[in-house]
Amino acid sequence: MIRYQALRSISDGLNRAVIALCVALVVVMLALSTLGIFFETWLALAQYLGVAEWFTGGPVDWAFSHTRPSLTRLILPWVAMLSTTVAFKFGEHIAISLAVRHLPSRWFRAVQIVNLVAVAFFGAILVWYGYGFFVNSTQMFMVSELLQVSHKWTAASVPVAGMIMCMHLLSGVSLVDLRELPLENVE
Repeated sequence: MIRYQALRSISDGLNRAVIALCVALVVVMLALSTLGIFFETWLALAQYLGVAEWFTGGPVDWAFSHTRPSLTRLILPWVAMLSTTVAFKFGEHIAISLAVRHLPSRWFRAVQIVNLVAVAFFGAILVWYGYGFFVNSTQMFMVSELLQVSHKWTAASVPVAGMIMCMHLLSGVSLVDLRELPLENVE
């Protein structure tokens, strides 16, 4: 029992770290988008006033070219993939709860195990094929003339999410969502 609690606490700690990272990434995305809107408005006003040439080639131009939506698109796959692991940890995944509601209680444990095996299979596929996707990503993502980011950055989100999902399996059958089940079906 002590070993199970240690494994569960590892999964819980990892989940807290992933939540903090997702929050930080969303804040960065919002900041970049807000700066992009600010610079877009600023340059439009400068063009209207006929002084746009004051801002080309300088720090305002550099900041504008690095706050475009393309930069936020580099962060989005990470937020999407990591948030699926958080949803899984909190039982917000496809837990076959509709079918479980109509099953006798003696079958409930079997459905939990089938669900966890399916998630383990999915996590393993994410790791296996995601790693291949990561290794074979050779293109560069052009954010601006000076800033280029390898597609490996976004491709890495797939196997990392698979590994985190597999780590959450350490919590065992408690991952199956019991909130929607009638009490008589839960032992």
